[in-house]
Amino acid sequence: FETKLIDTLVFKFLTVPLFRNVTLKCLTEITAVNVDNYEEMFSNLFVQTMTQLKTMLPLQTDIRNAYACGQDAEQNFIQNLALFLCTFLKDRGTSAENHTQQLSNALHYLVLISEVDEVEIFKICLEYWNYLATNLYREVPFNSPKHVFISRRSLYQEVLNKVRYIMISRMAKPEEVLVVENDNGEVVREFMKDTDSINLYKNMRETLVYLTHLDYSDTERIMTEKLQNQVNGLEWSWKNLNTLCWAIGSISGAMHEEDEKRFLVTVIKDLLGLCEQKRGKDNKAIIASNIMYVVGQYPRFLRAHWKFLKTVVNKLFEFMHETHDGVQD
Repeated sequence: FETKLIDTLVFKFLTVPLFRNVTLKCLTEITAVNVDNYEEMFSNLFVQTMTQLKTMLPLQTDIRNAYACGQDAEQNFIQNLALFLCTFLKDRGTSAENHTQQLSNALHYLVLISEVDEVEIFKICLEYWNYLATNLYREVPFNSPKHVFISRRSLYQEVLNKVRYIMISRMAKPEEVLVVENDNGEVVREFMKDTDSINLYKNMRETLVYLTHLDYSDTERIMTEKLQNQVNGLEWSWKNLNTLCWAIGSISGAMHEEDEKRFLVTVIKDLLGLCEQKRGKDNKAIIASNIMYVVGQYPRFLRAHWKFLKTVVNKLFEFMHETHDGVQD
């Protein structure tokens, strides 16, 4: 901190393709050093690095596509960038919040990186989103008076809307789900537990629950829109329906009871309608599995609505006649 090391790294090496990966690693290490009295140095490091990044990786870049088409060095750059941004924003968030434009750019990059189709990179981003959502919620909990001034939350509001969308679109498979699509595109019963996927689900569920506490109406809006796109066929696929239903099941208890009731009635009616609408054994097996999963996650709702419970139990008996692997289980 008493030398010109940071300036040399940022201005001399960061923009050179040959050195950018190792430079980002060095900057990440520096960011993680636990020292006081150097707040201004960390602020400058953040502002200068973000300024350089804008020239190297324009904000309008389609990072998901660039990663998919990139060589190893380019893919490593995206991973190292995710590590740098998450480390800085987690350890030095207050410094970053003093520079709203750079903070906004950093969050923009992180949202784009969160869409990359690589689970290890997603886990890096998820750790930060979990930290951010937890932190913002604990500052002003769900049941606090509405008039509490929430200036810090408003800093992140726009980005949190995008993060909710990503969490819902990418939700991992919960442990209870037994009907899966195998590598050949066939719908089968799962026999081996995927512990990695289960841990990922737990982390994503916790993050989405906090995000829902921060703005339940936005979570509901995204889920309702995505469900409509399943019904009208715009986004219909087994994978999309699965991730959506797993996300719906994951936020059980995160809404007020009245909101939960209204939301669930819509969800279950749409799913039952989808089951009638779709033809083919595999389609029905996937939809049946999702209906049973969602319903099973909301015992509070079923206890309070016997008529609805009766409909669900009748449907359950109907599904028990289904000979497809895993549906009866």
